[in-house]
Amino acid sequence: MTDPRRANRDLWNAWTRINLQSDFYDVEAFATGRGRDLDAICLAGPGDVRGKALLHLQCHFGMDSIRWARHGATVTGVDFSEEAIAAARALATRMGVPATFIHADVCDLPAQLDGRFDVVFTSHGVLSWLPDLERWAGGVARCLVPGGVFFIVDAHPMLLCFDDRPAEPGLRLLYPYFRGPEPIREEHPGCYSAPEAPITSVEHVWLHRLSSIIGSLARAGLRVESFEEYPFLGWKFFPWMQQGADGWWRLPDDARIPTGAGSLPLMFSLKATRSPA
Repeated sequence: MTDPRRANRDLWNAWTRINLQSDFYDVEAFATGRGRDLDAICLAGPGDVRGKALLHLQCHFGMDSIRWARHGATVTGVDFSEEAIAAARALATRMGVPATFIHADVCDLPAQLDGRFDVVFTSHGVLSWLPDLERWAGGVARCLVPGGVFFIVDAHPMLLCFDDRPAEPGLRLLYPYFRGPEPIREEHPGCYSAPEAPITSVEHVWLHRLSSIIGSLARAGLRVESFEEYPFLGWKFFPWMQQGADGWWRLPDDARIPTGAGSLPLMFSLKATRSPA
């Protein structure tokens, strides 16, 4: 029987090799100072990070971790893909950016990280890869110092219920919002960064309700300070989405999509804190 987490780790190892060569990430431009910065929502969420210890969960091969370091944070990145962590270390070394990268599962964070961080951060395409939000939230809380801040930006759970590869523009509900704990198996050609890549990608993903996300953090002892929903997304979820001048992807104002760009919440952000006592 397939272990979904092991299969996902192997997939992300394969995707790392593709992503490092893709135009989607354009690592060469980033490494030579021509890449983009963190988006405005990510930057604003945790507040000023200068001089603060920041833990970046699901950091992939470290581009956003390095961006945080450039904004003055002392950064530690964690990812379950050993190939991504090796690439992150190599990229930080090449760029001369001090950052630490640890190979670990964010649902089983090592005790060495406990109580060390002013900020824990994670963003864009993260929660659906996690089978157990209670363990994840518990790890977030453990790693924060008293008064520390957790910030997440991710796809809205409602969005993930829709078919992301429809034959034509339109919203087709594919999965129920209220579903059990079993993962969904999805198979498709190519990689999100390179659809033409010679690989068959098999993903095992979990759909979490907003109540599960917020509830897991509350049960871990964190206090939710802010929660926002947005009619745009950081990547092209549907093939017919349109990118604005601000870089965000939106639903088109098309008669086949009721109310156009305002039809669906596409992304959310949440800020929570650990009690200072």
